[in-house]
Amino acid sequence: MVARIIYNPTAGNGKAVKILENVKPFLDKYDVEIVETQGPGHATQLAQEVCEKDSMAVISLGGDGTHHEVINGLMPAGKAIFGVIPAGTGNDFVRMLKYPKAIGQMVDTAIQGPYQWFDLGNINDQYFLTVAGAGFDAEVAGWVNQRKKQGNGTWVFIRGILYNAFGYRPQPMTLTAPATSQSQNTFMIAIGNTQYYAGGMKICPTANPHDGEFQVVWIESISPWRVFPLLAGVFRGNHIKKRVVKTFPTASLTLEGPKELWVHADGELIGHLPVTVKTISKAIRIRVGALEHDNPRLVESIERKAE
Repeated sequence: MVARIIYNPTAGNGKAVKILENVKPFLDKYDVEIVETQGPGHATQLAQEVCEKDSMAVISLGGDGTHHEVINGLMPAGKAIFGVIPAGTGNDFVRMLKYPKAIGQMVDTAIQGPYQWFDLGNINDQYFLTVAGAGFDAEVAGWVNQRKKQGNGTWVFIRGILYNAFGYRPQPMTLTAPATSQSQNTFMIAIGNTQYYAGGMKICPTANPHDGEFQVVWIESISPWRVFPLLAGVFRGNHIKKRVVKTFPTASLTLEGPKELWVHADGELIGHLPVTVKTISKAIRIRVGALEHDNPRLVESIERKAE
């Protein structure tokens, strides 16, 4: 067996079911096992079963939440090669992988394409691929996860922002890293291993999962009316030029604040403050097409096929 595909039928509000049917004709030439998740946490168990097989590709067919579970099953061994077939709400991790546009070629890349070593984040002993954080974005992540049946893609996240913007109150947080210790009333803080979250928002525009560091984006207390102009710049990464935004690299940090504040990673709520976050450099091999530029056409192509 060359690959195990871990398939989440609930991903993307059921979109994953249609995507799997589109993918199946391209699997006949491979010795591939498809295993279906039965509920939250099951993808982690299915990945753990093959985490020691260093010649196997383990492919997550789902969204960023499914990818999060699979990675946590493959680590800390980190021996299997990880690949993805995007079928979720945000599909943020795949944006940087540059898989081919055509579904058949995309499947070939996920199963037997080239790979590169990627860093992972580790937050209170959970691993993450993309971005972790606390504050306003964690509240939005919780809202979106409860309402994924209302839609997919960027718009469901925008609805979450609109719904939460006027009710959220900035909170005091203290960040301690090797080079700094600071406290401030905080709107949100994002800790990026990669650039994107929330369906294409470029929250950490210089994050690079190959440099052994996070990009931290720390937004101080702002009024609800300033939220929307600030977040409008997130899609291009221009928000980091604003006075209310601090950004710096670090390989590790601790974040403290009110204990009731949620923390998210890969768009999933994983616990509350305080947290310790660190980079695991060159943690796992991931199938790639190319790395240097965005590939939004991949997500668009897959989603059109599922409609």
